[in-house]
Amino acid sequence: MPQFDMILISAEDAADMERRGATILAHVAGSAVKEGGGDETYRCGGCRARLLSSVAHHDAHGAIIRCGKCGRVNIEPHHH
Repeated sequence: MPQFDMILISAEDAADMERRGATILAHVAGSAVKEGGGDETYRCGGCRARLLSSVAHHDAHGAIIRCGKCGRVNIEPHHH
């Protein structure tokens, strides 16, 4: 199962995105925001917590997730 680290953004950029209408999903430490539907896992770019688990590739694109473990905000994944 491929694993990818997401890109971190600053708190200021996250606040700006919210002001523009974006929804930042809240991750709870110990469980993924979404599970199932594919074979890719996406981790926090800071602490490597599992944010999306066993999802399809398209599930990560456009996702904005605040990590419940470290509090940092993640967007689009890095791909190798």
